[in-house]
Amino acid sequence: MKNIFGFLTNILKRILFGSFPAKDLTKIYNYHNVPGLFETSGQPGKQQLKLLAKTGYELVINLAPNSILEGAVINEAEIFDAEEVEYIHIPVDFNNPSIKDFEDFVSNIERHKGKKIWVHCAANMRVSAFVYKYRRDVLKLTHNEIVSDMKAVWTPNKTWRAFLEERGPA
Repeated sequence: MKNIFGFLTNILKRILFGSFPAKDLTKIYNYHNVPGLFETSGQPGKQQLKLLAKTGYELVINLAPNSILEGAVINEAEIFDAEEVEYIHIPVDFNNPSIKDFEDFVSNIERHKGKKIWVHCAANMRVSAFVYKYRRDVLKLTHNEIVSDMKAVWTPNKTWRAFLEERGPA
């Protein structure tokens, strides 16, 4: 319930307050700092996207599909191109996450190591699961070391638990 209410509230806030300058990236919906890697969140508003550029982010990865409901209706590519920030869009179907999407995510993270990275989707649920899987399967961290970061955002449903159990090449 927390995520559904928060998700809808975030959409409303972006519509009503989207033109006001953003001052604090930690106020983005479901913001989470992944220790030693990068920061993550739900869908930032237009002004928050501009703040990402102004605060030195070199790469933004978006895992949300293009849909009005999920909030990816802002032309992020255009905003980041103007700000000279690299933008990568990997549209992940919430009801059918794939190993191919995860492999694309891993490839981009590995290719940009050492850069200041922000990763987001609509509610930070896709992202937290991908980050958990990345840390477990690629960085070889244990479940107990990393599960609290995912659970700070959500507890995956049946579809996402099955995805997390898959062991594809990474």
